[in-house]
Amino acid sequence: MTPYLHQTPHRIRIRSSWIQRHPEEVLSLIKTLQARDGIKEIVHRLYAGSVAINFDPSQISASELLAELEHAQWLTSQKDKSYIENTLRVGAGHLLKTLAFGALKRTVGGPVVSLVSVLTR
Repeated sequence: MTPYLHQTPHRIRIRSSWIQRHPEEVLSLIKTLQARDGIKEIVHRLYAGSVAINFDPSQISASELLAELEHAQWLTSQKDKSYIENTLRVGAGHLLKTLAFGALKRTVGGPVVSLVSVLTR
């Protein structure tokens, strides 16, 4: 997931796969941030990989807060390794099936291959 950042004068919302995959580190920083002056509310949605921070800009600047969040890697883009592996596995399966049906069609003939194709779906 590509990191998403939305900022208004009193609120920052970040959504990223890093937040979703590192819940312990995220909760640790949330506790640290909640103890700081100027932080009003923090909403963490683990399943969505998002954190929304409401703050008082007269006590803490948005740029200071963003620098801290970036240092904590919340804006880091991560490739989903399991997604890539699954895509390769499925692609290889389709390729092998196509090659097998091509070989079967050349040796046995069209009607038999059509029947086998229908049965294997």
